[in-house]
Amino acid sequence: MSLGGLGGSGKVATELARELTTAGAKVILLTSPQAQWVSNDELNYIPVSAPKTPTPADSKWIVPLAQEIIQHVETNNIDVLNVHYAVGLVEAALEARQELASRGYSLSVCLTLHGSDVNKYGCDSNYNAQLRDCILACDCVTAVSNSLALQAVRIFSLPWRPIVIHNAIDLEVFHPFRRWIAAPSDTLNLCHVSNFRDVKRPLDAISVLAHVRGAGVPARLIMIGNGPNYIRGREYAEELGVANEVIFLGAVSPTEVVRWLAVTDLQLVTSESESFCLAALEAMACEVPVVGTYCGGLEEIMAILDVDMPAKLLSAPGDTTAMAAKIVQLFNTPSNYQKLRDSLRDKIQLHFSRKAQLQAYCNILMGIIA
Repeated sequence: MSLGGLGGSGKVATELARELTTAGAKVILLTSPQAQWVSNDELNYIPVSAPKTPTPADSKWIVPLAQEIIQHVETNNIDVLNVHYAVGLVEAALEARQELASRGYSLSVCLTLHGSDVNKYGCDSNYNAQLRDCILACDCVTAVSNSLALQAVRIFSLPWRPIVIHNAIDLEVFHPFRRWIAAPSDTLNLCHVSNFRDVKRPLDAISVLAHVRGAGVPARLIMIGNGPNYIRGREYAEELGVANEVIFLGAVSPTEVVRWLAVTDLQLVTSESESFCLAALEAMACEVPVVGTYCGGLEEIMAILDVDMPAKLLSAPGDTTAMAAKIVQLFNTPSNYQKLRDSLRDKIQLHFSRKAQLQAYCNILMGIIA
């Protein structure tokens, strides 16, 4: 069960459900109506009244959602409910489990923590205690990075560490792709992919572009995604005098993301916090290097390249001048850039394979059922 909006948790849940189904497991995806990542394919998808975006827990939507869960669990003989994202969803899942138990039906709840459920809502005194109780009540808890697992232990004072199962991507979808639109050969193409929430700091990507161009590097920026700062981003590009060099695409499909990555030289991650950073993994699988921030999960991804790579490619959140300087340095040393680009896909395949992710989830779910 997951949120159905543009966020990474829904994307991970949908892709995991699809891969488990392909592997022969009986999987039903419970998520929001008109979910962003669901297409007309082999998925057994059932829309439920879950919100599309992270929404504070409220009985007005949790109680009806719990009743829907009960109905679908009984109808489809569901044994394990893997809840992707904690706030609200896990309350509904646990309420459903309790009522089902009173009827003699055993349902296990496995929670996967994704990010702002820990480092945003968990840091809010209005939600911390409630979330902690829910986490402790689950039959199993996982996190998508070591960084997030350690945050969860610290923020919720957990007596144990969540099991870490890193996110993965489909390397048949995200792969190097031939260039498909004409671009001047001396133009540096930067790209930012996010849901444009404050925590992603999308305006910083535009500031980085302005600094890079100010250093004499001909560059443009592709902004992929939608969200609260979309309109402000357009205004900010005007203010900085780079509106003609910024392309705002809005939300696009994974296939379209790959095609735009094909004309991208560098991916920009400007976030304050990332539990994992799936966008960076997707870019690197397409042989696009990432310049980003010290924001948690991204550091784990970057560390697989080389022990000193984080220092070469990451800066403090908000330090757009430093980010731009690292980009200019890469632009001025093409041999180093090409060496980095050539190493990316093999590293991703080795450390973040779909096979390893699926096996880890299967081991946990089978252990719960047993």
